[in-house]
Amino acid sequence: MPQRGRDRTPAPRGARRLVPSLSWVALCVVVSGVLVYVYLALVARALPAGEYAGFGAYWSLSLLLGFGLFLPLETEIARLVHLGPGRGLPRGTLRVAAVLTLAGLLAVAAAIPLLLPTLGSAGLVVALAAVCLVSPGQFVLRGLLVGTGGYRSYGVVLLADAVLRVLGATVVVLLAGPAGPAALGWTLVAALALAHLPLLAWRLRRRPPAPPGVPRLAPGAVAHLVVGTVCAQTLLNAAPVLVTAGTAGRTAAAAFVAAFTLVRLPLFVAVPLQGALLPALVDAGSGPPRARARVVRRLLAAVGALAAAAAVVGALAGPPVVGLVFGERYEPAAADVAVLAAGSVVHLALLVAAQAVVADARHRDSALAWGAGLAVAAVVALVVPGTAGAAWAFAGGSAAALAWCAVVLTRRGTGAAPVPPVPAGSTGGAR
Repeated sequence: MPQRGRDRTPAPRGARRLVPSLSWVALCVVVSGVLVYVYLALVARALPAGEYAGFGAYWSLSLLLGFGLFLPLETEIARLVHLGPGRGLPRGTLRVAAVLTLAGLLAVAAAIPLLLPTLGSAGLVVALAAVCLVSPGQFVLRGLLVGTGGYRSYGVVLLADAVLRVLGATVVVLLAGPAGPAALGWTLVAALALAHLPLLAWRLRRRPPAPPGVPRLAPGAVAHLVVGTVCAQTLLNAAPVLVTAGTAGRTAAAAFVAAFTLVRLPLFVAVPLQGALLPALVDAGSGPPRARARVVRRLLAAVGALAAAAAVVGALAGPPVVGLVFGERYEPAAADVAVLAAGSVVHLALLVAAQAVVADARHRDSALAWGAGLAVAAVVALVVPGTAGAAWAFAGGSAAALAWCAVVLTRRGTGAAPVPPVPAGSTGGAR
């Protein structure tokens, strides 16, 4: 009888709370993803096809700059706060955030000659620069929430952001007469600011920066992550920009943008969930290498089967569903939708595999994987012309990066370094 009692030892309190917390975040992410699609559908129906192509390029570039430059802040803050004894902002965060913001603004300024004809609106270019100013607060807040276990607040913030986008677009469409792409583009900036900045200011007042002795936000680690996330977001969001700036025609480009937006729904759901999964992946990273290899092989087999099924569904149901959601004037090619749907499944698995690599503190390997995927995508885009080339570049680049991550995860065990000990009395708050 005593032995049976020992077998029924309850799981740690943190472990018992993790699954419900992540379930709440997943629910909020799904609902917010649906609301984002409502937002994009409102914009698509309010604008002519040519102007929506420009807005679609702005949308993709805002994701590239926002997630590409600043998602490493969320990832590293969540990892350091989760592993360390403090609950405050890791030292060095503000300096790294300032450098990333300046880099984003300089990139937008340098690309103005290309952005103006692609976006078709100077107002969208200015809104893109504003995204660079708001995004640091967005991802610093999310990193703090995940690192401190504030999953409920994390989910509420995601929902608030999505609701504010829909409300903003609705107000612009109803009150601004013929809505222009610039006015609709600024609704994204306003939603990001209102959903994140007030809560961030409140949390920083309650929890000061971490004292000396707490792990510091290392610029080198962030730099590797920035390389990886910029490559990742370029791989994920470059196709609509390339098609809009290319010779496919604004109407064909708008149809491709609508189709790409539709098939990426699982990715809009998964990208915000990456940071929330990081603490669990850190804790699970010490598993036996053989067990991890089996998991990776099963993941690849499942991805192959799901990608094939997604291609069939995309070819058959994709074009009519795109017309139903975005309007009858958007008619993408069935073959493009099939390739994009399969690529989205592969990219979804890639997000999980790459985050597992980061959880092992192998930031350089993650950057190399994303860089390899982007290189393959660039070659495909150069060889295959038109919308088909953009679709195959996305799918092929995602497959190459996933293969790289699979090799890394099966070849070596965990590389996570232990957290340095913190002197007594310098924890900066209760754990």
